[in-house]
Amino acid sequence: MFVISHAAHGYLASAALHNRIVNNDYKLFLWLCIFFSVFPDIDGVFSTTVAGHHSILHTPMFWIVLCGLIYVISQKFNPAKSHLITLGIFLGATLHIITDWITARTVGIQWLYPFSGQNFYVYSIYPEQGQIPVFEMITDPYWSFYMENKVLFGFEIGLNFLALIFLIKNSNLLKMKGSL
Repeated sequence: MFVISHAAHGYLASAALHNRIVNNDYKLFLWLCIFFSVFPDIDGVFSTTVAGHHSILHTPMFWIVLCGLIYVISQKFNPAKSHLITLGIFLGATLHIITDWITARTVGIQWLYPFSGQNFYVYSIYPEQGQIPVFEMITDPYWSFYMENKVLFGFEIGLNFLALIFLIKNSNLLKMKGSL
């Protein structure tokens, strides 16, 4: 899945929970969800190939441990927002892992890491197609390969359009509230 799509699902998740979060805290939650729905792909900067970029940042155990530590630390420094901070980070990262698992084309997700290094995926993966630098993902031949699975590509495009619709709708609501 491409970075913009990860940001879109982070936005959609935070928008879905908007009514359950105090307005003063919503912006923090929104930005945590968006940032951490993209953050696991930072490992792509350090990877030589697309197929090799799923590091420990793409494993659930890493995020469970990290969010546990963040929760404990934030309880000491900002107990009123510790749940919100932890949830925003965990939700964003977990959605990233789930959507990468669903849309995997070259490498799966190691759901059982560190107990197993097995990659899990929904559709067949083709690691040989991912032996290119991460920054070449948006050029052919990888781009054409990525679009071959119309269901996955449609899911990703649909997710982006849905996020765009919600973004426009929510920005119009904010403008109307401001003019009242």
